[in-house]
Amino acid sequence: MRAVPRGNWPVSCVIAIVFVLLVTAVWELRVRGMGYRPSVNETSDLWARERSRLDRPGIDMVIIGSSRAQFDFDLKTFADYFSIEPPVQLAMPGTNPMQLLESVAAAEKFSGTVVLGVTPALWFVPEGMPVEQARQAVGRYENWSPSQRAGLALSIPLQRLFAYQNQEDLKLGELLARIPIKNRPAAEANQPPLLPPYFTGIDGRRQARMWEQCDFGSPLALEIQRRWLGLFKPPPPPPGVTPEELQQMFGAFIEANLERLRVAVETLRSRGSRVVFVRLPSTGTLREIELGMAPREAFYERMLAVTGAPGVHFQDYPELSDFDCPEWSHLTASDAVLFTQRLMPILENALVNPAPVHRPRPADPALSPDSAPDRGNDTVD
Repeated sequence: MRAVPRGNWPVSCVIAIVFVLLVTAVWELRVRGMGYRPSVNETSDLWARERSRLDRPGIDMVIIGSSRAQFDFDLKTFADYFSIEPPVQLAMPGTNPMQLLESVAAAEKFSGTVVLGVTPALWFVPEGMPVEQARQAVGRYENWSPSQRAGLALSIPLQRLFAYQNQEDLKLGELLARIPIKNRPAAEANQPPLLPPYFTGIDGRRQARMWEQCDFGSPLALEIQRRWLGLFKPPPPPPGVTPEELQQMFGAFIEANLERLRVAVETLRSRGSRVVFVRLPSTGTLREIELGMAPREAFYERMLAVTGAPGVHFQDYPELSDFDCPEWSHLTASDAVLFTQRLMPILENALVNPAPVHRPRPADPALSPDSAPDRGNDTVD
């Protein structure tokens, strides 16, 4: 047996604890000085916990979509207006929400209202991170182990107490990635587009609020705008695939995705659920890009047509169309509350009169981004 070296171990232990607490306190003060505040981390475990609420009856409303549905919908305003518990927030940033919707459609005890936030370019992403993130979240819910549940329960109190627990921006890997090291010239073109830096905090119900530092004209907002330009760019055809073949493949995927959407909505309706689509605001150059990538008639209008569900498009209502987004894609925390307040009577009317707000139009055979109408045309999304 190895002998324990002699020493004053109680004193050493106290010194170690004091040192760790001191370093932790200094780091906490440092990141708070940088503007960070305690926030719950957005993880698959947190999504799985919210999804599991649908396994018991009594849930009135669920929100599905991508990040705009997390930022722009104020859950408390929903609850106050409809006199219900705050909706279950199941939107996920940067995802194709189709698998999230199918997971809700499979929740047999849920028969409430589903509000679907629409970012057309994301609903029709065929592969990659937007699909994989949603797959991971649904997979975590379906295979959620007791240790993962316990880990979430233990970690949330710490996340609510300490700003340095921010895993999106303050992990060691993220901090190291900020070191400005230039890529080799030949490697520059092969780098994947960068994701936006941290610009939001969320609470335990997954309500997102834009960080105050992402204000209009701020360096953070301008940096995020720059990164949207790389992320909202159609990928080139894979090796061996011509642009025409890629267009055909994409068209076939859109049809298959619309069929999945129809089936999921029909499944929800068969249990008495109501479904409504909401196209949320975008602005600036990103809006112009979306007009080209996802024409309204080919995407948003077809989502309404194949499901027969009502929709609310921000562009159709003056009280919803005058909002601006600091980084072109999401509303500020205060504007999100005002937007939701203005949306509520419109949404209620759409639910009471569930006929599609927009007359269903014939399918446009030219669904590729190349077929986009002129930008600025009022008939495009």
